[in-house]
Amino acid sequence: MPPPHARFTLVLCFAAALMVACGGSTSATTSTPSPLTQAQIQARYAAAAARYNQGETQIALTENASCDAASATVALGACQTALSAQRQLTIAYDNALRAIPFSGSAATAAGRLLGDDAAIEKLLEQAATAPAITVIATLQEQVIPLLASAATDAAALRQAIGLPAPA
Repeated sequence: MPPPHARFTLVLCFAAALMVACGGSTSATTSTPSPLTQAQIQARYAAAAARYNQGETQIALTENASCDAASATVALGACQTALSAQRQLTIAYDNALRAIPFSGSAATAAGRLLGDDAAIEKLLEQAATAPAITVIATLQEQVIPLLASAATDAAALRQAIGLPAPA
């Protein structure tokens, strides 16, 4: 009778051989996704931009009313909530962009846009947890030039994928 250790090794080898014999190849069932057409890329980008713009309109109203120290309706909590929503909206937009297989100049423009948005998201996160409206105002001053850069990059991306500038 073989020692217990040898029997265990034999059982493992038999199990491994059985798995190899019955397991089938995974490469035979895996397919390579076909590249998107220009129209599909345009449609995906346009949908992501539309969702962002629609959400941004609502958030901007709240930000303008609650984050402006000169506003009669200034409110730290409402301002923080709006800034957090702005950050989440930007993250959702960026995730949608990352899911689009851009190439060439569109990939370059998308990369720049995502970089600008990452910096914006970081500042929005800080602002959403800031202890005072004055701190938020300081952070918003840093966001403004990044928003301008992001708008320029978005326009370059639209052009690179053959979409007209937004109206």
